[in-house]
Amino acid sequence: MKKYIIRSVKYLVALCVLYVGLMAVMHYSHPSQSEGFTFAMRWKAMFAEWNGWGMVIASIVLAATYPFFGYTKRTISGNLVEDREQIDHAATFTGLVLVSESETELVYRAKGLRRLTMLFEDEVKVRQNGDGIEFDGLRRVAVRMSFDAERYITNKRRMM
Repeated sequence: MKKYIIRSVKYLVALCVLYVGLMAVMHYSHPSQSEGFTFAMRWKAMFAEWNGWGMVIASIVLAATYPFFGYTKRTISGNLVEDREQIDHAATFTGLVLVSESETELVYRAKGLRRLTMLFEDEVKVRQNGDGIEFDGLRRVAVRMSFDAERYITNKRRMM
Protein backbone atom coordinates (compact mmCIF):
# COMPACT_ATOMS: atom_id res chain seq x y z
CA MET A 1 0.00 0.00 0.00
CA LYS A 2 2.86 2.38 0.81
CA LYS A 3 4.42 1.84 -2.63
CA TYR A 4 1.04 2.49 -4.28
CA ILE A 5 0.65 5.84 -2.48
CA ILE A 6 4.22 6.89 -3.32
CA ARG A 7 3.63 6.07 -6.99
CA SER A 8 0.36 8.02 -6.98
CA VAL A 9 2.06 11.08 -5.49
CA LYS A 10 4.88 10.84 -8.06
CA TYR A 11 2.39 10.76 -10.92
CA LEU A 12 0.38 13.63 -9.44
CA VAL A 13 3.50 15.80 -9.16
CA ALA A 14 4.53 14.87 -12.72
CA LEU A 15 1.07 15.78 -14.03
CA CYS A 16 1.17 19.10 -12.16
CA VAL A 17 4.57 19.95 -13.64
CA LEU A 18 3.29 19.04 -17.10
CA TYR A 19 0.16 21.14 -16.58
CA VAL A 20 2.10 24.21 -15.39
CA GLY A 21 4.51 23.80 -18.29
CA LEU A 22 1.69 23.68 -20.81
CA MET A 23 0.10 26.76 -19.27
CA ALA A 24 3.43 28.62 -19.49
CA VAL A 25 3.86 27.64 -23.14
CA MET A 26 0.34 28.83 -23.94
CA HIS A 27 0.91 32.11 -22.09
CA TYR A 28 4.32 32.96 -23.50
CA SER A 29 3.88 31.64 -27.06
CA HIS A 30 1.54 34.52 -28.02
CA PRO A 31 2.92 37.64 -26.31
CA SER A 32 0.64 39.94 -28.31
CA GLN A 33 -2.44 38.22 -26.87
CA SER A 34 -1.00 38.32 -23.34
CA GLU A 35 -0.48 42.09 -23.12
CA GLY A 36 -1.77 43.31 -19.80
CA PHE A 37 -2.57 39.74 -18.79
CA THR A 38 -0.08 38.24 -16.34
CA PHE A 39 0.57 34.56 -15.79
CA ALA A 40 -1.07 34.78 -12.34
CA MET A 41 -4.15 36.40 -13.87
CA ARG A 42 -4.38 33.54 -16.38
CA TRP A 43 -4.37 30.99 -13.53
CA LYS A 44 -7.02 32.95 -11.64
CA ALA A 45 -9.21 33.11 -14.75
CA MET A 46 -8.76 29.42 -15.42
CA PHE A 47 -9.90 28.40 -11.95
CA ALA A 48 -12.87 30.74 -12.09
CA GLU A 49 -14.41 28.29 -14.58
CA TRP A 50 -15.43 24.67 -14.08
CA ASN A 51 -12.97 23.54 -16.80
CA GLY A 52 -9.97 24.43 -14.64
CA TRP A 53 -11.28 22.49 -11.66
CA GLY A 54 -12.26 19.59 -13.94
CA MET A 55 -8.66 19.34 -15.09
CA VAL A 56 -7.46 19.24 -11.48
CA ILE A 57 -9.95 16.51 -10.60
CA ALA A 58 -9.04 14.51 -13.72
CA SER A 59 -5.34 14.75 -12.81
CA ILE A 60 -5.99 13.52 -9.28
CA VAL A 61 -8.12 10.60 -10.50
CA LEU A 62 -5.52 9.63 -13.11
CA ALA A 63 -2.67 9.81 -10.59
CA ALA A 64 -4.64 7.75 -8.06
CA THR A 65 -5.58 5.00 -10.50
CA TYR A 66 -2.47 4.76 -12.70
CA PRO A 67 -0.44 2.63 -10.27
CA PHE A 68 -3.28 0.10 -10.34
CA PHE A 69 -3.47 -0.35 -14.12
CA GLY A 70 0.04 0.83 -15.06
CA TYR A 71 1.88 -2.16 -13.54
CA THR A 72 1.59 -5.81 -14.45
CA LYS A 73 2.87 -9.33 -14.00
CA ARG A 74 3.24 -11.44 -17.11
CA THR A 75 4.29 -15.08 -17.24
CA ILE A 76 5.83 -16.87 -20.21
CA SER A 77 6.96 -20.47 -20.54
CA GLY A 78 10.62 -21.04 -19.87
CA ASN A 79 13.27 -21.61 -17.26
CA LEU A 80 15.15 -18.77 -15.60
CA VAL A 81 18.48 -20.62 -15.54
CA GLU A 82 18.35 -22.23 -19.01
CA ASP A 83 16.98 -19.16 -20.77
CA ARG A 84 19.08 -16.55 -18.98
CA GLU A 85 20.93 -15.45 -22.12
CA GLN A 86 17.65 -14.80 -23.97
CA ILE A 87 16.26 -12.83 -21.01
CA ASP A 88 19.43 -10.70 -20.94
CA HIS A 89 19.10 -10.03 -24.70
CA ALA A 90 15.47 -9.00 -24.24
CA ALA A 91 16.43 -6.64 -21.40
CA THR A 92 19.21 -5.07 -23.46
CA PHE A 93 16.86 -4.61 -26.41
CA THR A 94 14.31 -2.97 -24.09
CA GLY A 95 16.97 -0.59 -22.75
CA LEU A 96 17.46 -2.18 -19.34
CA VAL A 97 20.57 -3.33 -17.50
CA LEU A 98 20.96 -5.98 -14.80
CA VAL A 99 21.36 -4.37 -11.37
CA SER A 100 21.02 -7.39 -9.07
CA GLU A 101 20.57 -11.11 -9.26
CA SER A 102 19.99 -14.08 -7.03
CA GLU A 103 19.19 -17.73 -7.67
CA THR A 104 15.47 -16.99 -7.85
CA GLU A 105 15.27 -13.41 -9.19
CA LEU A 106 16.84 -10.99 -11.66
CA VAL A 107 16.28 -7.23 -11.35
CA TYR A 108 16.68 -4.91 -14.34
CA ARG A 109 16.51 -1.12 -14.50
CA ALA A 110 16.69 1.54 -17.18
CA LYS A 111 19.88 3.47 -17.65
CA GLY A 112 20.60 7.17 -17.78
CA LEU A 113 18.00 9.86 -18.33
CA ARG A 114 15.36 7.26 -19.14
CA ARG A 115 15.12 6.48 -15.42
CA LEU A 116 14.03 10.06 -14.76
CA THR A 117 11.44 10.00 -17.53
CA MET A 118 10.02 6.86 -15.94
CA LEU A 119 10.00 8.59 -12.50
CA PHE A 120 12.47 6.00 -11.17
CA GLU A 121 9.75 3.33 -11.44
CA ASP A 122 11.73 1.46 -14.07
CA GLU A 123 12.43 -1.76 -12.18
CA VAL A 124 11.48 -5.07 -13.82
CA LYS A 125 11.78 -8.18 -11.65
CA VAL A 126 12.15 -11.50 -13.42
CA ARG A 127 11.60 -14.67 -11.38
CA GLN A 128 10.83 -18.33 -11.85
CA ASN A 129 7.13 -19.04 -11.29
CA GLY A 130 6.50 -22.78 -11.49
CA ASP A 131 7.10 -23.82 -15.11
CA GLY A 132 7.19 -20.23 -16.30
CA ILE A 133 9.15 -17.02 -16.02
CA GLU A 134 7.33 -14.07 -14.46
CA PHE A 135 8.03 -10.45 -15.45
CA ASP A 136 6.86 -7.87 -12.90
CA GLY A 137 7.05 -4.10 -13.41
CA LEU A 138 5.80 -1.07 -15.29
CA ARG A 139 3.33 -2.39 -17.87
CA ARG A 140 4.91 -1.04 -21.06
CA VAL A 141 8.42 -2.16 -20.08
CA ALA A 142 7.55 -5.55 -18.55
CA VAL A 143 5.27 -6.55 -21.43
CA ARG A 144 7.78 -5.50 -24.08
CA MET A 145 10.58 -7.36 -22.31
CA SER A 146 8.45 -10.48 -21.85
CA PHE A 147 7.37 -10.53 -25.52
CA ASP A 148 10.98 -10.18 -26.67
CA ALA A 149 12.18 -12.87 -24.24
CA GLU A 150 9.39 -15.20 -25.33
CA ARG A 151 10.35 -14.70 -28.98
CA TYR A 152 14.06 -15.31 -28.26
CA ILE A 153 13.29 -18.44 -26.22
CA THR A 154 11.00 -19.80 -28.96
CA ASN A 155 13.67 -19.19 -31.60
CA LYS A 156 16.30 -20.92 -29.42
CA ARG A 157 14.11 -23.99 -29.08
CA ARG A 158 13.49 -24.13 -32.83
CA MET A 159 17.22 -24.20 -33.47
CA MET A 160 17.74 -27.20 -31.20
